[in-house]
Amino acid sequence: MENDVNLIIKRVTLLFAALCFVPFFTTLLFATETPYPISEQEINAWRLTEVPYPESNPNQKAVEELGKQLFFDPRLIGDRTFSCAACHFPGTGWSDPHPNKIKNTQGMDRQAPSLINVAFQKAFFWDGRSKTLEDAIEVHLKELSLTSGYKTSALPQAYQQKFLHIFGTSSTSSTNIAKAIANFLRTIVVQDSPFDRWIAGDTSALSQSARRGFLLFIGKAECSKCHSAPNFSDSKFHNIGLNTLDPGRLDVSQKKVDKGRFRTSSLRQISRTPPYMHTGTKNTLMAVIEFYSHGGDRHEPSNELKVLNLTEQEEREILDFLTSLTGSNSSIVIPQMPISNAP
Repeated sequence: MENDVNLIIKRVTLLFAALCFVPFFTTLLFATETPYPISEQEINAWRLTEVPYPESNPNQKAVEELGKQLFFDPRLIGDRTFSCAACHFPGTGWSDPHPNKIKNTQGMDRQAPSLINVAFQKAFFWDGRSKTLEDAIEVHLKELSLTSGYKTSALPQAYQQKFLHIFGTSSTSSTNIAKAIANFLRTIVVQDSPFDRWIAGDTSALSQSARRGFLLFIGKAECSKCHSAPNFSDSKFHNIGLNTLDPGRLDVSQKKVDKGRFRTSSLRQISRTPPYMHTGTKNTLMAVIEFYSHGGDRHEPSNELKVLNLTEQEEREILDFLTSLTGSNSSIVIPQMPISNAP
């Protein structure tokens, strides 16, 4: 009888101990689980590759440093009142916190997009009128010449020696200026966000809410159909039902189907780059999420969105995930500019 009692006591003790440890092991399992129930190949797709450089403009430190000077030098623009950094400020995610400083070809307001990870883009401007970063910069400089009196000859003569050393000509042409600035812009890369650390194997980098938000992002919310791997953009053009009169891609393609279509922006460092959309009319990420949940502002046949009816909890989880795409701020030292020409 005594042995039976002891056996019962041991069994009860073991059962009690097991029940106590269930929450611990459950938490441990959830904390160390694979990022999602998807393959390693699919996970790898979200890992950024090395920065691509075209053969016509390889990675060169001297070119990069020249581009950095030109980017911050207000004398690059004809009226000398602002530089490239005035609309793409490093402290605000290389974007502009003030909406609608740039224009389309018809003079309609557009928001200056972020330059973070611009090296990975395959189309440029909201309407995609340039296919390379170099061309985008040169086109923008030529457009500025119509509004700001931009002239490459207005640059200080001190730049000519730099151009001669790098490009073999002292001519400060818009083509060589574009090459230099593009070389610099390809150094603006963020790939140390909590999400990046998580897919690299750091299981503690993301909260449970952010993980669920990612599942929604690639699942129910269908965000990844356009904000695809690895840079959260397919570099294509979509109509998402925004309230805007801007014709978008139609301006470039002259195809009616492209009316109201705009390039998919990257979501990296997104929590630091408000306001959002090409219109700059969404001031918070939650406003953007609610916009998508409702299927856009305008429900019409050309609108590619559908009503998602996300719950408040799902919206918060997606917000947590989007916030996890923000890494460290790029540290940048404003370069010393060449001295001005003598009067």
